[in-house]
Amino acid sequence: MSCLFSFKFLFSIIGWRIGRGWGLFFGFILGAFLDSAFRRPTIHFTYRSTVNDGYQRDEHTWQPYVDVTLQEAYRTLGIAQTATDDEVRQAYRKLALRYHPDRMASQDSAARAQAEKKFREITEARDVILRARGQH
Repeated sequence: MSCLFSFKFLFSIIGWRIGRGWGLFFGFILGAFLDSAFRRPTIHFTYRSTVNDGYQRDEHTWQPYVDVTLQEAYRTLGIAQTATDDEVRQAYRKLALRYHPDRMASQDSAARAQAEKKFREITEARDVILRARGQH
């Protein structure tokens, strides 16, 4: 969350106004708890540069990816945290086949865009889980 919209910042100011030092401390603790309880995925953009055969102009694009926490990653793949690595890969394959953008070629552009977004979320969730387990 952004600093201006975080509960830590808001409750720290309120705590300071009410009880000075201890109010600031407890406001920050309460705000940190609320920030972690109500955390939603944030969309970030990465910069990618591609060269087309060296003869054409470089193409620079901003590509979005979704930042997910570990719990949200398990929820996205629809598996338990006790799932094995093979179960994680199987869940990813099943959902990737279902939401792959190439399978939505006959659909309208809104359905393709939704499928691309869901496919990015699924891929990022798998990467987060495997990275947390030290395999990626």
